[in-house]
Amino acid sequence: MTRPIVNANMQSEFVSEMELFYYTLGDKNNPPLVFLHGILAFTEAYKRFLTSLSDQFFIIGIDLPGHGRSSIPSTQYDLYGMSDDVIKLLDKLNLNSFYIVGHSMGGLLALLICEKYPEKIKKAVSIASLYNVKGINFKNNKYDFLTEEGFKKNTDRHANFYLKVFNHSYSRIDEEEKFKKTKTLLENYKESLYPQISLGQLEKIKTPILIVVAEKDQLIKPEHTKEIATVLENGTLLIFPNANHGSVVAAKRNIKQLSENITKYFKK
Repeated sequence: MTRPIVNANMQSEFVSEMELFYYTLGDKNNPPLVFLHGILAFTEAYKRFLTSLSDQFFIIGIDLPGHGRSSIPSTQYDLYGMSDDVIKLLDKLNLNSFYIVGHSMGGLLALLICEKYPEKIKKAVSIASLYNVKGINFKNNKYDFLTEEGFKKNTDRHANFYLKVFNHSYSRIDEEEKFKKTKTLLENYKESLYPQISLGQLEKIKTPILIVVAEKDQLIKPEHTKEIATVLENGTLLIFPNANHGSVVAAKRNIKQLSENITKYFKK
């Protein structure tokens, strides 16, 4: 997860009193594609997926506030604030029209950006994502740090496997202390951490959006993700029958198929 993305450039800009880091990869003459990662993760964790898209697109992968190397917001924060800061960063980079792809929380942010800034988005892809808290499977064991009461940071001795991986990864990129503060911030949000987008909001989104479902997703209920595609006016559904929440963007067999489908969808 922490190895650098080959041939990518890491840069940063100050936005809303935060330093947001981002990675660029591919030919600048290609169409720009903005990528947003999932909760607790960071851009480098998706290196294989992003590299597979970089032949056809100019990739801009953003470490979201409090994630990766980006700073923590100094004030109370929510998903809409995060989506606003993504746009502020892209405005600084003079990107006024682009494709956007997001996984998990990043897919949710992509929906919010399509709702609030439709004039900037050509097309979007939301992968293994949700539109409100009802989409989260709280009965799963793999992601038990997400509970109905919100995020729970366990002690290292009892930490969930995935949380241990993230703890170790942030230590490897010298962001261990920042990540501790990020986990505390998430825990303090309690249940307000989770999204509450209504079906009415989804219905108003006109942007063409490809909704990718991991049929064996243990974190996000697949039927919930499928519902997004049926409610969106210009939604298209793509199902990966044997993929789970992480493998849909990590397993080699899925990466190849997913990047090919995204390329066809964007260029159609």
